[in-house]
Amino acid sequence: MWKQSQKRRQTLQTQKAERLVWKTLIILSLGLSLIFAPPLLQAQPANNHFQTDSLVAEYSIPIEEIRVQAFRYAQDLVKAPGAIAIIPANQLEEVPAQQIDFTLNQVAGVYMQSGSLNTSRLTIRGIGGRSPYASNKVRAYFEDIPLTNGTGETSLEDLDQQLIDNIEVIKGPASGFYGSGLGGTLLLHAPPVNRNAFGAETSFASYNQRNYRANIQLTAGEWSNGLYVNRLKSDGYRENNETNRTNLSYAGQYDAGNHQFNLILIQTDMKAYIPSSLDWEDFQNNPRQAAANWAEVRGYEDYQKQMAGLSVQSDWGNNYSSRISIFGQRKAAEELRPFNFLEEDTNYKGFRLIAEKKWYFPKSEFGLSFGNESFWENYDWQTSETDDHNFQLSDNAEKRKYFNFFSQLNYTSNKLRVSTGINLNQTKYDYRDHFLSDGNQSADHRFNPIVSPRLALSYSLTGHASLYGNISHGFSPPSLEETLTPDGQRNTDIKPETGWNTEIGSRGTIAYRLFYDLSFYYMEIKNLLVARRTAEDAYMGVNAGKTRHPGVELALNYRWLNQARLMSAFRFAGNYSPYKFNEFIDGENDYSGNDLTGSPKTRLNIVSDTHFRNLQLLVQFQYTGEIPLRDDNSIYTDAYQLVNLTLSYQKRWDNLELNVTTSALNLTDEHYASMVLINASSFGNQSPRYYYPGLPRNFAGSIRLKYLF
Repeated sequence: MWKQSQKRRQTLQTQKAERLVWKTLIILSLGLSLIFAPPLLQAQPANNHFQTDSLVAEYSIPIEEIRVQAFRYAQDLVKAPGAIAIIPANQLEEVPAQQIDFTLNQVAGVYMQSGSLNTSRLTIRGIGGRSPYASNKVRAYFEDIPLTNGTGETSLEDLDQQLIDNIEVIKGPASGFYGSGLGGTLLLHAPPVNRNAFGAETSFASYNQRNYRANIQLTAGEWSNGLYVNRLKSDGYRENNETNRTNLSYAGQYDAGNHQFNLILIQTDMKAYIPSSLDWEDFQNNPRQAAANWAEVRGYEDYQKQMAGLSVQSDWGNNYSSRISIFGQRKAAEELRPFNFLEEDTNYKGFRLIAEKKWYFPKSEFGLSFGNESFWENYDWQTSETDDHNFQLSDNAEKRKYFNFFSQLNYTSNKLRVSTGINLNQTKYDYRDHFLSDGNQSADHRFNPIVSPRLALSYSLTGHASLYGNISHGFSPPSLEETLTPDGQRNTDIKPETGWNTEIGSRGTIAYRLFYDLSFYYMEIKNLLVARRTAEDAYMGVNAGKTRHPGVELALNYRWLNQARLMSAFRFAGNYSPYKFNEFIDGENDYSGNDLTGSPKTRLNIVSDTHFRNLQLLVQFQYTGEIPLRDDNSIYTDAYQLVNLTLSYQKRWDNLELNVTTSALNLTDEHYASMVLINASSFGNQSPRYYYPGLPRNFAGSIRLKYLF
């Protein structure tokens, strides 16, 4: 265990170093702007339309041509009135054998921790960092199908990444169309099918990880279809860490005149053993071992999940349009744990309806849209003894439902864009206790309706740069478990977390070479939900105060060399976010003014991306500052740096594409925690287990073929 005084000195030294880094970066950015801006403003856009067997051209698409759907109206990224980041398809697949957290961690303000292939936690701007084991308070949609369940938990780690073409990251509660989640929203889009193609990929990585993928895309007339298969196997870095996952997915589209139909079907079968977290002593001396109690019982989770969604986009003429989506999911799971055996059966269904009308004038445009998202979920779960599954400990059923009603009014002129919106949410939980030997603990909870308004604007400074700002409100309801007291009674005082976000920023391009996105924001959360641990598998939710989330985010993409056979680009993403407990009183403890647990103040990601003919060299550097692990700030993690190197060979013949990639990850063999458990408690005279060890130096490679026909 660290000495607190020594750790505090280290903390102060780290904070000084982080401030120095950011001052240097700001000065450097301003200097580069002064040096390069004048010649770049006079430069002509590079000619990207050349004939070559090199694939360099595919990586020189001007960023200002990227369009986003974040606020329902397709618009240029540069002109969008909000904090939005885009992860393109080539960035998702440029490093082999990596999961989605690897790419999301390259976005300023986004931090996705990963304890193993089946355990992760996603946070945006510090929201969700205190969740024990899952991602909540951040919503996600795949082609209008929610990946977020009725209590706000989002599962991304089991998705097949070949099914994702690009990701839009909406930071903060900026889009009422998707529930006004406090942290933000991820919009995942399926790849377009433009011609017939067959693809296959084999990737491999350290610790006997193998990933086999195949897909076939067919298009004929009004039909386009994509079928995707994925098989992942890994022994894992740690003991009791094996993973087996199979994905089978279908994405289809049919154009019928003014109506477009889209169908998504996804089947996931996964079994993953659980090594769990380690205490400080084991984390330092034997990070490959599993937690003793989990290793003893060979703890695991095993589930099968089916998801389906059908949407219809219609153009009714006279500038009227609509989109109707219906969706559903079922998941059957079991989890063997040291303290019990859990069996779960979850299913949800729902629909989304959006209607839109546009008015066009000589110099301006108005758009009005409104809609509803309705969601019903049934969750049944039972627990029994770990070594005797016939000895039942609990039997429960829960119904969750919510309704989101939203509306938005957009005004667009040559330079000014104004967007106003409002979201109304109603959430209700209904819990039934079917195990009555310890009393009937059935309860229900209906929250008061929550109204979340939003006002945003964007003003074009030039043809390629804009200034934007927004004020928005968001919320995050507690789970049903957080609404119950330890004796099972309903806690009528529990309230959803709510917050206001204020933001100003600018994004744009200079001469098709330098893209920048700079934002300053301040969010204040009240009714902070604290998961107070009452047993090894039991939590109680309390509203304990307020947090403040100030921050600055900067993203740069500078293509300093852009020739026919040689392209080199520099990518930078970083954030400085000194989040604090504004008011936080937990029982007799006053933590007001302390650093917010679970969030590093500073994160930096720097990438050098060079293409020469058929070769690509990718060098990545990532810095993550120290993270407070306890509300009293007595323990922090160490800051860490990761360096990755990737080399790819790409070749294209008439109808055949080949890609061979190899990577060396964590080149400096840094010892770090890739995921942490906040406010970990000790049970049975054992030390608290805060740490999930990150991978030491490791290697990965892939071979990918694509045949066009």
